[in-house]
Amino acid sequence: MAKFARVVSNIEKCFNEYAEQKVDIINFQQIKEWYNDNTKDGITSARLINLLRKRKQFVYNHTERKVGSNETVTYWALNQRPKVFPDPSEGWVVIDIAQ
Repeated sequence: MAKFARVVSNIEKCFNEYAEQKVDIINFQQIKEWYNDNTKDGITSARLINLLRKRKQFVYNHTERKVGSNETVTYWALNQRPKVFPDPSEGWVVIDIAQ
């Protein structure tokens, strides 16, 4: 069994549950909260972002930054980049769209 296979499969379950609700793009905080609420051990931010970045099935979509601060939120999708254009909330701006 590959290293972190169970953790990665749990992250994929998170994306699949959101997909049932017709949500293709999930922000990092939503993924972390779902994982910590639905698994026994939970996950740290550092481990989660490492797995999202290094596994091919997780696709980076874009990052938003709160105006006047350095608070950022990254958005991720599973397996393919959805054709959704970011529409940030008031007070947030898109700082990077992956090509």
